[in-house]
Amino acid sequence: MAARDVTRRLQVLARGGDGSRTQVAARALLEGAAELAGAASTAEITIDVAEGTDAVWVDSAQMGQVFCDLVRNALEALSPAPRRPRVQLRAANAALPDGRISGLTAGDYVEFEVRDNGNGIPAENLEKIWEPFFTTRKHGAGLGLPAALATVRRHGGQIGVDSEVGVGTVFTVFLPRAQPPGMLRAQPAPSARFRTGRVLVVDDDAQIREITGAMLERLDYRFDLAANGAEALASYRRYLDIGRPYDAVLVDLTIPGESGEEIFGQLRDLDPDARVVAMSGRNAEELAPRCQALGFCGLLSKPYGLSELGQTLQTVAG
Repeated sequence: MAARDVTRRLQVLARGGDGSRTQVAARALLEGAAELAGAASTAEITIDVAEGTDAVWVDSAQMGQVFCDLVRNALEALSPAPRRPRVQLRAANAALPDGRISGLTAGDYVEFEVRDNGNGIPAENLEKIWEPFFTTRKHGAGLGLPAALATVRRHGGQIGVDSEVGVGTVFTVFLPRAQPPGMLRAQPAPSARFRTGRVLVVDDDAQIREITGAMLERLDYRFDLAANGAEALASYRRYLDIGRPYDAVLVDLTIPGESGEEIFGQLRDLDPDARVVAMSGRNAEELAPRCQALGFCGLLSKPYGLSELGQTLQTVAG
């Protein structure tokens, strides 16, 4: 199977729900996974959630599937009697400094653990478990863990694993604490604005452009994709010259070689009425005041889902 087909299949597996996110209690995620994945198991499953543990801001169906897969994997790894099979689930708040966990910025997270006392994973297989189609099980498809990793990363989190043969395995999941979007309220479009149903996406990450394009298709928007400011300005000018400017432009703030703020300024020089929404994976609470002061019409926090994108565009583009 081609790499592109594998990526699409993983995106489908990781999609799960409808993309809408809400506050979900850490205990609810773990209890749901234990109930669904452990229904037919005789293993002891314990849940320990520290007092005061924050909720997380997730698509409950998608993240529920992640923890079901992790618990199911743990149960399948358990040794037979006379060893007492046990899976321990826990959650607690974690304040991470920058660089502590690869792929995560400094901030407040909820740390989850799925720990078993099973067979363990040989050291030579620890990195391979994240590869599509890798499995040591006779009837395994090898897509559960790659899909789980894709889902968690799309929610701004990370998964790690530690294992010792004959002792057991622990999967650790970090998810940002609940911080609902909306700190920069999207500004409604003027009622007199001519609506074209077309959106421009400006991001140097080809995968993000592709995924955002797919979401825009589902929302019935036509769209164009640009990797940098030059491409964005050329596309915008083309439609502006025929009197049909984009309803909205989504601009990543950290494009290499030029900032999203610079691209925003160039677009506004070209069309003072350009409706530009900032996109960023950084802390939205810190970015919102600056984006508002500069005149952005809204702020989308990466990773955003279909619901956040649709709500923002409905307000900004009308």
